[in-house]
Amino acid sequence: MTVRATYRIQFTQAFRFVDAQRLAPYLARLGISHLYASPILAAREGSTHGYDGVHYSLISPDLGSEEEFRAMAATLRHHGIGLIVDFVPNHMGVGGADNVFWLSVLEWGRQSPVAGWFDIDWESATPGLAGKVLMPFLGDHYGEVLAQGGLELRYDAERGTFAVWAHDTHKLPVCPRTYAMILRAAPGFEDLAADFEAAGQAGPADPVWSELRQRLREADPTPALAAFRGVEGDLDSWAALDALAEAQNWRAAKFSIDSDAINYRRFFTMSDLAGIRVEKPEVFAGVHRLILRLMEEGVVDGIRIDHIDGLVDPKGYCLRLRGSLDRRFPLYVEKILAPDESLPEDWQTDGTTGYEFANLAVGLLVDPVGEEALTRIHAEFTGQTMPPAEVVHQAKLEIMAQPMAAELESLTERLLALVAEDPRRRDFGRAAVRGGLSQVVASLDVYRTYVDVSGISASDRKRVEAAVERARLHAPEIDPGIFDLIAAAMTLDLAEELPERRDEILAFTMRLQQFTGPVTAKGLEDRALYRYARLIALNEVGSEPGRFGVTLDEFHAANRARLAREPAAMLSTSTHDTKRGEDARMRIAAISGHADRWATAVDEWNGLLADEAQPVDRNDAYFLFQLLFGVWPADWREAPSAEDLADLRARVEAAALKSVREASVHTRWVFGNEDYEAAVCAFVGRALGDPGSAFLRSFLDFNRLVAPDALHNTLVQTVLKLTVPGVPDTYQGAELWEQSLVDPDNRRAVDFTLRERLLDQVLEGPPAAAAPGDGARKLALTAALLRLRRDHPDLFCAGSYEALEAGPGLCAFLRRAGGMRMLVACVLHPAQGRDRRLALPEAGGWVDVVTGEAVAEAVEFRGQPVAVLVAREENQPLEAGPQARAS
Repeated sequence: MTVRATYRIQFTQAFRFVDAQRLAPYLARLGISHLYASPILAAREGSTHGYDGVHYSLISPDLGSEEEFRAMAATLRHHGIGLIVDFVPNHMGVGGADNVFWLSVLEWGRQSPVAGWFDIDWESATPGLAGKVLMPFLGDHYGEVLAQGGLELRYDAERGTFAVWAHDTHKLPVCPRTYAMILRAAPGFEDLAADFEAAGQAGPADPVWSELRQRLREADPTPALAAFRGVEGDLDSWAALDALAEAQNWRAAKFSIDSDAINYRRFFTMSDLAGIRVEKPEVFAGVHRLILRLMEEGVVDGIRIDHIDGLVDPKGYCLRLRGSLDRRFPLYVEKILAPDESLPEDWQTDGTTGYEFANLAVGLLVDPVGEEALTRIHAEFTGQTMPPAEVVHQAKLEIMAQPMAAELESLTERLLALVAEDPRRRDFGRAAVRGGLSQVVASLDVYRTYVDVSGISASDRKRVEAAVERARLHAPEIDPGIFDLIAAAMTLDLAEELPERRDEILAFTMRLQQFTGPVTAKGLEDRALYRYARLIALNEVGSEPGRFGVTLDEFHAANRARLAREPAAMLSTSTHDTKRGEDARMRIAAISGHADRWATAVDEWNGLLADEAQPVDRNDAYFLFQLLFGVWPADWREAPSAEDLADLRARVEAAALKSVREASVHTRWVFGNEDYEAAVCAFVGRALGDPGSAFLRSFLDFNRLVAPDALHNTLVQTVLKLTVPGVPDTYQGAELWEQSLVDPDNRRAVDFTLRERLLDQVLEGPPAAAAPGDGARKLALTAALLRLRRDHPDLFCAGSYEALEAGPGLCAFLRRAGGMRMLVACVLHPAQGRDRRLALPEAGGWVDVVTGEAVAEAVEFRGQPVAVLVAREENQPLEAGPQARAS
């Protein structure tokens, strides 16, 4: 089944498979070809997103049974809709008590049958960690938690096993080889203790352990537990439990030690997500057994791979996946591309999940006349003058200096070991090498390179060399030879010099590549994009904060390139990871056409809301003003009710706190500044506490001025996404206004009843019959164009792309395939107030898909910023657009 248009669903306990099954008729009428599902496999109990999976061979019981999943897929297929599933091969959720694979590793250490699944450094140099797995989930220092009774030894009578529980949440299994320590603590268990000791070093699969556990169940050893309890507040009284814990394959520790001592690869800085070694054939087989079976049976059509850059060998993984099925299937990868970067063609994927299109669209729609003014206004209001590229560089260095210091130290150790016996390099100091590595990583202009066993590409070599040169300029105090060494290792030139150590050098370089992506993600996405606030519509996943926009030529070039390389790549404008919904972004982008009024407004608003007793950084205030304008509901033209305002206040307050914590300037997630966070909440409260406040009166005046341009931008973005080369993805609910803030706000429940009712209305008559404020114009455009894609798939899947010379302020292009022609024209930058008119480049049979009217000579854009015209080559006019009649 050809992928024409996807619809993303975020499954949760509140929206399960049966709920999506009921949506099938609606999605079919809308024109969707594939439901694009968030992860469906078993995740930690209560997971709100599914990216913390705990078992690859089980469907998530929180979402429904496998039978319910299959029933959903069957119903979708009955309505002509396929299924693409989000899949997470890079990591699993750990901590808690859900992941039996991780629990096996904690129980048996490196001898666990699944120890090879996880990327663990068993030879950690951290004192007390060699041969153990760090478990950094304690709320305080180990000794404090132990003394206060936060660790408890428990016996599971059903399984015949012991485990230490931390904070009544995290299960830390006791290795059976140490059960004798417990059994000897009470009389009557001497023989059983001796037999456990006699089992000695028997492997985890040895039947002796099952036999001994059966005897344990029969003996009921619960009396022995008392010896491992102490007196709250008396550390010495917990000595027995301390000794037992010391004998295990894990080390329980305070959460904050992970930045210095983590010894397993994790997802970014999240220690409760442990990396999987999916590059190993046996791990790959175990990880993909269920998903491949579902694909072989035709239940699942294709998959989207989460965080492809986290894998040690993305190309090898994709090729192995391709080779796992006899049929071609849709394969998408979540990959953030730099503006001048392309997805490697030899991965054999269908493309990315479309972050680059979101940035391309907003880049086209921001008004270029506002760049200079907004740059000046931002600097004058905030006092921030650091160039955005330097903001990013500094943020990356901070990430490596603290939350990812352990990973950097491990890489430093590996690099030093490579040249420890080289007399020309053995005198490089650890601190200098560490500093050189951090500077090179901070200077890399992509998330990662892709050196593998086949070597390095010419483009990656250029990126490494450029990064090293930038690093030299940033840190001239570092020995130049260190930068030479790093460059030689990253390009594998060092392997040519030291062929006997090629495998070690390649292993170092591939591990370094797994490190650079998380550093960029945390430094750029989670710090810099919250610090540099010139126009936050441009601060999105995959963006560069210093890049104000894109030219029309760049827009057309990107579309032509996509058609040539990845015609089925996804086009996204909102996802579960975007920092603001697509229409919130379009509202903020509209500010660019009203820079002078914006400057006046922010000065006035700050004067009304600032409080010397609870000061808020002016950069954070500037950010919040944009945030508030983006989220302000499109149909709130007047002050809302106190109840509605209170709901909005709660959403904005949560997003504001996340923003300042991510920025990590005045507060942070760990060891935050409660006083500053209270000041931010108070600032939001003053803004949204009183429907009749002077602030809201002024804010509404600004909203009335700019909101029409925001609607204009939304309609243009919608049309472009649905007509340029690629496969458009609609995030759940985004067929109407999507003004969500950063997660979890963008994962709120969607009112599908409203959408079904409005779709009935727009299919029965032209969109002009509905009020613009309720989103019906956007829904009508979406439905009309999705159904056009359904009726003429060749035009969109393989049709040509021809940019048209349309005059100032217009974007226009032609697409042709199989005797069909489509002309798309959009008005850009409405604040410039030009009169726009587009003469048709070719005569004959043009019909406006939006209005159903024939167009003879020119597009006039009367009351509509977009036009989509279709015609047959033989000049036979088409019927009216699909939104003008019931299906």
